[in-house]
Amino acid sequence: MRGTRMMLVGASLALVAGTAAAQEMFLKDAPISFMNKDDIALLKRNYTQALDSLPDGHTNAWTNPKTGHSGTATPLRSMKEKGMACRRLELTNHAGGQAGRSEWTFCKTKDGWKIAS
Repeated sequence: MRGTRMMLVGASLALVAGTAAAQEMFLKDAPISFMNKDDIALLKRNYTQALDSLPDGHTNAWTNPKTGHSGTATPLRSMKEKGMACRRLELTNHAGGQAGRSEWTFCKTKDGWKIAS
């Protein structure tokens, strides 16, 4: 089950590049590896709402009262890349006694927000 969550997160968020084995090693003790599907849905909804509607520097938070897992999404900077609206986003997550922080650039496509390459 834990391995399934890690692969789901890697696929849905596209936060990790590389082979499945590298993803497994990288995510082993990351907060996201302790999250269930409800946590992942809350995390994704939270960062999407932040990207869609928050001004730079404002934070959106989520908490799953069933698991106690939580996180935040803070747009840091808005810009244009290759004609697309893009935003630099800081994510924090807390789960399984672990805490994590990362920054990603997302760009708005016709299919929604995607990690910039």
